[in-house]
Amino acid sequence: MNPEELQENAEEAQRSGQKIIGLTMAIVAVLLAASTLLGHRAHTEEVVLQGDRNTQWVNFDTKRIQRTVDEDLASLSEVLPGGEKKAEEFKEKAKIEREGEPAKNGAPAKEGTDKIRERAQELDAEMKLAQRRADRYDASELFLEISIVLCSIALLAEAKLYWRLSFLSTAIGIAIAAWGWFLR
Repeated sequence: MNPEELQENAEEAQRSGQKIIGLTMAIVAVLLAASTLLGHRAHTEEVVLQGDRNTQWVNFDTKRIQRTVDEDLASLSEVLPGGEKKAEEFKEKAKIEREGEPAKNGAPAKEGTDKIRERAQELDAEMKLAQRRADRYDASELFLEISIVLCSIALLAEAKLYWRLSFLSTAIGIAIAAWGWFLR
């Protein structure tokens, strides 16, 4: 192609608006990349929180079962001859499982079932928030991808109506991403 033809093609592209549509596509692609990154981070946070939450619930169940066993053994010990002392030991163990135990002799403190349940419930709430945030970012991705498709159609069909529609889809995508960002 000679320089005159290149110049003519550049002028034609400028007149038809292809450059501005291409620029719009590039900007939307950057927004899409940001939304995708935020979505991936939110999903990762959700998985990490779910693991922590599951660990807390397992610890809670373990301590609750141990407490129940200790309480049952205390009840059984009370009915046996000379089992009062052993019953008191089991009652003390059950109390420690329920309420926890402060640190002593260099050993770390032990949390009781009540404290572990509270922490697990807090992690439940955090995980649900991360899920909602990730869902918003995923929805944002969808609308931004639609915008890129509309821009592509505008280029192929040489119809600016699709390009204008892409602005609506882009605005919705940005609004949904912002909604996810500000969720608390």
